[in-house]
Amino acid sequence: MPTPSNFNRRDFLRVGTIGGLSLAEMMRLQETCAAESSRHDVNCIFLFALGGMPQQDMWDLKPNAPSEIRGDFEPIDTAVPGMQVSDVLPKISRVTDKLSILRSMTHTDPDHGRGYHVMMTGKQPGAGDFNGNQNNNHHPSLGSMVSFFGEPGPLPPYISVPNFLNSGGPAFLGASHGPFVIDADPAAPEFSVRDVTLPVHVTESRGRLRQEALRQINKLEQSAERVSGPVRSLDAFYEKAYSLMTSREAKEAFEISRESESLREEYGITSAGQCCLLARRMVEAGCRFVSIENGHWDTHRKNTYSLRELLCPAFDQAVAALLNDLESRGMLDKTLVVISTEFGRTPRINELLGRDHWPNAFSVVMAGGGIKAGQIIGATDKLASAVVDRPITPADYAATILHCLGIDHRKVMHTPLGRPVPLVDGGKVVSELV
Repeated sequence: MPTPSNFNRRDFLRVGTIGGLSLAEMMRLQETCAAESSRHDVNCIFLFALGGMPQQDMWDLKPNAPSEIRGDFEPIDTAVPGMQVSDVLPKISRVTDKLSILRSMTHTDPDHGRGYHVMMTGKQPGAGDFNGNQNNNHHPSLGSMVSFFGEPGPLPPYISVPNFLNSGGPAFLGASHGPFVIDADPAAPEFSVRDVTLPVHVTESRGRLRQEALRQINKLEQSAERVSGPVRSLDAFYEKAYSLMTSREAKEAFEISRESESLREEYGITSAGQCCLLARRMVEAGCRFVSIENGHWDTHRKNTYSLRELLCPAFDQAVAALLNDLESRGMLDKTLVVISTEFGRTPRINELLGRDHWPNAFSVVMAGGGIKAGQIIGATDKLASAVVDRPITPADYAATILHCLGIDHRKVMHTPLGRPVPLVDGGKVVSELV
């Protein structure tokens, strides 16, 4: 196999860019900037339903409420006696023994962008506009925290698909702990992942010349190290990036076409389905945290039509297939699956037959990762409008996710100026899950 010396540094500047950094630079910074390294054996697939899932139409139905509250969906029994979900989730109803529903999530911000931030980080943001498609984090995202406290491996520790997820950035941890973004939809026939193959113009003869040149540079670096102390060659980190591009196992992890057609169809040839399948391949190959954007759930109008015809069929199929696939491969106990959203929807259906923003009470779902499954935690009132039992804050939920991944949520990070910042500010692990 060719060595990294066959590959020009300039080529790395053209590939693998993440927030202005090359893939090699990102890998170098991940190693040198990490506060501590520790080995953990639980990874996370984090599916974010962008726009706000309606709790009373999916996870927390109120069949005895007035029609303008309860909507058009009916509760159905599930694999867990006494647990019900919406009739628009028939496949998920058969795998509820693998998941737990947290019906008492609550926060106070009905703005999309600010809701993204609090649910992607566990922390309420400060002042500012959070609705731009940019890395505008005031606090590191969960994926960035996992990257920061993780150990560099064959794949980037934090991957986002099919695009960068708003408020999924690293904040003061720096770009090295931002996500490696797979900016493409794996359901597309022409899907491929950029930046994991060598540029086609690097020929064997040119590679030999570069190899000799880099050998001479490395000799000079080694001489400098003997004279002036430790000098770490950047070439070591180009080697890691090069390894990602030349490692058969690493490259194959991104090749969703290697999956059988029957399994791909089981997940569904949809963005939701194929993103979930690709995420399973990523964690199987060693990625610690994969975030998936699934949207758009902002059902201000035609809520019933949007859920029944556009959103829930693909979502239902993808989530059920993912949990079944993880279990069949013996991966479910080592993979925490989180189904999150920025807030819920209003109890009352509006004049456009939709529901509006409602952060006061909503539901999220967790599965795998060693949690206690087959249960409902918390409760809302008869209109699904307020939490009446076991309120769970975004800080609590973030603490729980980190705990399941083997990271002490009480740890402290430091800004570049040395200011201490707790991972989770005041949150407590949801004890019923662990």
